[in-house]
Amino acid sequence: PYMKLDLSDMPILIGTVIFGPVGGMTIAGLKALLYWVTTGASIFGFIGVGSSLISSLVLIWSYYLGERAFSFTSGLKKTTLVILTMAISLMIVMSTINWLGVIPLYMNLMNMKLGFPLSTVILFGAVPFNLIKGVVVGGVFYAIKGSFLPRLKLR
Repeated sequence: PYMKLDLSDMPILIGTVIFGPVGGMTIAGLKALLYWVTTGASIFGFIGVGSSLISSLVLIWSYYLGERAFSFTSGLKKTTLVILTMAISLMIVMSTINWLGVIPLYMNLMNMKLGFPLSTVILFGAVPFNLIKGVVVGGVFYAIKGSFLPRLKLR
């Protein structure tokens, strides 16, 4: 499937909490490289892995910056604001990437034509998908962060 909701960003976000955003970016880059190499290096795989990497980077930075921006509050309010920041950031960036790059590249490489405007695919496909993905990934991450991460002895 072209767009899929998976929880493979959990280790990346946990790494971001432990090692900071640069550590999270390193983990995301290694995950993308290993996935691309082990599943067969192809142009289609490269496009998919590239968009997955961008998605992971958006989640890392929106989480990190959201935590800092909403440091004046705590508890459920802060969690909700950061998850919304992650979801909205993911929606904006990935919808733009799909509109300007990913979908046109796939269509060109596969010699496909759409029977309706690309903007319709983005508006009714990419936008809701990325909002849902952002909320689900953010929600699961905060559940893990709240229950598992306090047990780790961090520096």
